[in-house]
Amino acid sequence: MKKLFLLFIATLLFTACTNNKVRYTQNSPEIDTYKKVIDDYDKHNWEDMVIHYADTAKILNNTTKNGAKSITEEVARNKEDAKLFTWEFADKEYEMVVTDKGQTWVNFWGLWKGKLKSNHKTYEIPVHITARFVDGKIVRELGYWDASSIVKDFQKLEDDKKYMSTNDKVIQQAANNLVKAWNTNSSELLESITVKNIVRNANGIRQANNQTEYETIINEFHTAFPDFKVIVDNTVIKGNKAIIIWTVVGTNTGKFNGNAATNKKIKTQGLSLLSFNEKGKETQEDVYFDNLVFFQQLGYNMPKLNN
Repeated sequence: MKKLFLLFIATLLFTACTNNKVRYTQNSPEIDTYKKVIDDYDKHNWEDMVIHYADTAKILNNTTKNGAKSITEEVARNKEDAKLFTWEFADKEYEMVVTDKGQTWVNFWGLWKGKLKSNHKTYEIPVHITARFVDGKIVRELGYWDASSIVKDFQKLEDDKKYMSTNDKVIQQAANNLVKAWNTNSSELLESITVKNIVRNANGIRQANNQTEYETIINEFHTAFPDFKVIVDNTVIKGNKAIIIWTVVGTNTGKFNGNAATNKKIKTQGLSLLSFNEKGKETQEDVYFDNLVFFQQLGYNMPKLNN
């Protein structure tokens, strides 16, 4: 009888232990999955991110259930955001809890660090997201953060555009088209925004006296750097002049200035002072950048100066 009693107690304890599911942890398959979600978000791996969500998942970011989105709609919004910002999460923390109702939730806290591409303004926004898992998939996600600083700045940008003078708008468009002409190697676009005898100087040295010579310069860069791109950091308009502060990037896979391709990447900053006539056509461009940095990135040996 005593043995039967002990066996009963042992069975009871074993059953209690096996039914005692972990209610809180910082290590679980669900947490590992959500780490992949955040990593995919940071790297814009949208297709990889989607596989962690159930087809019927509801996403509620700073909204009530009436404003819930599907994962497809959320990814579409993220893609639009990626056109405006670069970002990454820092100070990431994860935990998993099981509620009294047996629901499994993963909580995430992180610092969203974003940079607006148009002017390189940076933002740091604390974020809390909680995601419910069923059978290893996210079925419901709720996100909370304060985006008022971004909304306020976007409103100011829209107001600035609204109150720009007609002349400023014309020059702004011409400056934008000049950058586009460089990025697309478009002779037609360049000719449409410049006078025939356009003058271009680089670090005080005359490079072009007309459209044809200017087009040759752009073409030479695209031959040497097929992925050549101008990124606008800021634009300032004053009267009939515009200043563009820019960053250029590219990979040297073609001959440049008589030198063989180095297959090295460049990234250098500079500024262009553009002058326009009364019709909004560019008449002169003065460009300034650090030649030494540019050539060092290409791996060129700089000539030694005599003492």
